[in-house]
Amino acid sequence: MNKPVEVKGRIWIEVNDIKFIGPGKVQLMELIKEHGSISQAAKAMNLSYRKAWLLIDELNEVADQPVVITQKGGQSGGGAQITAYGEELIVYFKALHQRFCTFLEQEKAAFHKTFST
Repeated sequence: MNKPVEVKGRIWIEVNDIKFIGPGKVQLMELIKEHGSISQAAKAMNLSYRKAWLLIDELNEVADQPVVITQKGGQSGGGAQITAYGEELIVYFKALHQRFCTFLEQEKAAFHKTFST
């Protein structure tokens, strides 16, 4: 085929039919790590605080252990941090995503090889 062809796909991990972790939640977790705040991470992603909080709550509910821990505001202010388990999830998912991208590139090459004229 002489036309440009792309092999595309998206990857995420589900637990009991619930989207546990994917690129968006990983990005949110990385921004929480960077900013120390769900609110600031939400702003950086153009998400409402409520949406970001719901995503984090879902992560924590589905995971075997906490992924993000929060501290309520007060004199020193509130905040959020990624747990060691959350860090491991980020590392794992990023490696999985890289393997998935490599797979897509291999399939694109296979498609071109099979259907080239």
